[in-house]
Amino acid sequence: MNVTAQAGDTLIQASGSMPLEPAPATSASKQSIRAALRSLRKAIAPHQITQAERAVARRCLHSAPLRRARRVGVYLAMGSELRTSALIQTLQQQGIEVFAPAIVRGQLRFRRLRGQCLAQHALGMTEPRSGLALKASALDALVLPLLAFDARGMRLGQGGGYYDRALARCRFRPYRLGLAYAAQQRDALPRAPWDQALNAVLTERGLRRFPRSLSGSA
Repeated sequence: MNVTAQAGDTLIQASGSMPLEPAPATSASKQSIRAALRSLRKAIAPHQITQAERAVARRCLHSAPLRRARRVGVYLAMGSELRTSALIQTLQQQGIEVFAPAIVRGQLRFRRLRGQCLAQHALGMTEPRSGLALKASALDALVLPLLAFDARGMRLGQGGGYYDRALARCRFRPYRLGLAYAAQQRDALPRAPWDQALNAVLTERGLRRFPRSLSGSA
């Protein structure tokens, strides 16, 4: 799998398409996709990473649900995940309250970022350790990390299932926005009954919305 830089904001493009089996959604097939996409992200050059971070920050308010939101959850990047520092700053400058995920008694919760100390969880993620911990349903929008997404709005995460469980009982809120490099798109991803779909994905190439009939989400 080759990764090359493109002109302008179209920064990253994967050559070819990874062949996937549409069904059944097995753990083995998901693991193979995860390994390939981790390698792809690690191959992205530092200057491309910075440009992509700035591009998604510029374009985040193209999403009307983010512009109207009062509370937005945003992940704090770890490893090769697309960084969110510029995005968080943009949202806060708009007067939007930004919340970061934290593991509280084994469940994914969200604490407002107010300059408090951050600590590293055993799973490797950086999280705020103080402040009221909210459920995902208390947020207007949630920006999620991902390893891959497809044309139906399905998301492939790290495999822990924290986001899927946090969103399982959320019907109308929060609006679910994936954040990724454009090269992380696949033709189709294996899907399990508990997998939660996205409303849209924001990449360095722009915002892509998914019809409700495809994503199955509100």
